[in-house]
Amino acid sequence: MNFNINFFNTLAFSENKIWDLLLQGVANKKSKFHTPTLSTIADNRVNSRTIILRKVLKSIKTLVFYSDVRSKKCLDIKKNKNCTIHIYENRYNLQTQLYGYATLETKTRKTKTIWKGLNEFSKKNYSSKTSPGHKIRNHKNLQYYRDDENSYNNFSLINFKVFKIECLQLLNNNNQRVEFIYKGNLIQRNRIVP
Repeated sequence: MNFNINFFNTLAFSENKIWDLLLQGVANKKSKFHTPTLSTIADNRVNSRTIILRKVLKSIKTLVFYSDVRSKKCLDIKKNKNCTIHIYENRYNLQTQLYGYATLETKTRKTKTIWKGLNEFSKKNYSSKTSPGHKIRNHKNLQYYRDDENSYNNFSLINFKVFKIECLQLLNNNNQRVEFIYKGNLIQRNRIVP
């Protein structure tokens, strides 16, 4: 498909294509939609980091990510649930920003099921006895929990509920920008000035 010709011709198509790119981003590690940037707010500062998209629930406009509940991003979300996700896909010259609210999910049936499906390497990301972001003298001295339960207690889902998507496509002849706003079951699709 040539995105430069028809990506924004029909707004309903464009909106569905963004959700399709997000869904593809879950499985395709080469997709820019697989590794978006999440921005949170704490103490009047914006904190941004790359995260991995784990699941897309299109019907309820929600994206799911994994995190250590002790991480800075989770601490930020506990204080302020307003977040932004940014993705730039250079294959299509497409910038996508998703605005929404993040909530944390820990120690639920869903997190336990996901945890059981993780390999040992992935579980190690949540097994450090020291919280992410703390200063250490040497990585060789980092200590890990040896039991599965303590590591699992650090595992969290970030559920990101999208209320607005804004897309800008940079084209040779005419940049185009659109927005999709979600209010309950209603969807507003608008063209906006680039």
